Amino acid sequence: MTDEGSEQDDVSFLRTSKSSSASGHRTLLYGHAVLLCHGHSNMYLACLSTSSSKDKLSFDVGLRENSQGEACWWTIHPASKQRSEGEKVRVGDDLILVSVATERYLHTALEGEQYIVNASFHQTHWSIAPFGTGTSRAKNVGFVFGGEVLRFFHGGDECLTVPTNWSDTSEQNTVVYEGGAVFNQARSLWRLDLARTKWSGGFIIWGHPLRIHHITTGRYLAINENNEICLLSREEATIERAAFCLKPNKEKNKDDKRDIDEKDEEIIGSPLIKFGDTTVYVQHVETGLWLSYKTYETKKRGVGKVEEKQAIMSEEGKMDDGLEFSRSQEEEAKTARVIRKCETQFNHFVQILNSLHSSRTTQRSHRLSRSPP
Repeated sequence: MTDEGSEQDDVSFLRTSKSSSASGHRTLLYGHAVLLCHGHSNMYLACLSTSSSKDKLSFDVGLRENSQGEACWWTIHPASKQRSEGEKVRVGDDLILVSVATERYLHTALEGEQYIVNASFHQTHWSIAPFGTGTSRAKNVGFVFGGEVLRFFHGGDECLTVPTNWSDTSEQNTVVYEGGAVFNQARSLWRLDLARTKWSGGFIIWGHPLRIHHITTGRYLAINENNEICLLSREEATIERAAFCLKPNKEKNKDDKRDIDEKDEEIIGSPLIKFGDTTVYVQHVETGLWLSYKTYETKKRGVGKVEEKQAIMSEEGKMDDGLEFSRSQEEEAKTARVIRKCETQFNHFVQILNSLHSSRTTQRSHRLSRSPP
């Protein structure tokens, strides 16, 4: 949920937009009916009319593009006896969500090997975790926040991206600097995910750990065992391998090795880094290495020899390693996520076909081996 408090230090309770609260109040109270909007897709959490769970008294829960009717409305109730109806909903509270349409609880359950979410007569307690404040974003337009989808510009004429032939094999799992048409292509889009903070949608500040998420592959910028840059899956992208931070320069400061304490995790930060205006240097938190590049010559059909730049990690790097951020358009960020989902589905389909082909080949070989001489 997004907290839209009026002041930075007044963020212990939640506020809503008027359109998402049935009562019209902006301060969220227990007993209110609300719409729950998914941040990236802008779709609404809805209780569907279908039931695919083993629990035949439950209903499926999914996302809908519009909020018409009662299906998308949920009432909020306290899970603790220390809270009561009419009190403010606060960050850190445990609560219960009830579907207005079916009077069932928003519930999560393990079915088979995966967790599902449905609307059931069984309760699940949900915890309120903060993301960001609407007021801070409105007052600081142009500054970089956690969760922003953006491009890393280098030298004004190229940006950080993956090559067109990228794959997860070790030889082709690389990151490059490229110019030209890639400025308008989804493969140059990244998202900054703040780590070790309760405010994942807070300001991006100097020295705070973050993970750099590549949108179209769904992977994270990281380093391998040889300190080479690669993209790793969510499961592989540990803080040790995939945590980076931004610095205004490469000078060593006494606070560089300072551990992030509880106070750092609680604050939302300050507006420091601005799109198109602030130069940043990217440092790997665990190793202290800097994001830099190496140049090499390659031949391209119809062009001849061209110089290309591959991203690397370096102890000192180069003088021109500074980068600037360019915010993506909302539609191209959505398109990039659609591309990733389509690619994932296609790869899954190909794997199934390959599995069927291998199975039939094995069966055919087995029949041939059993046929009489």
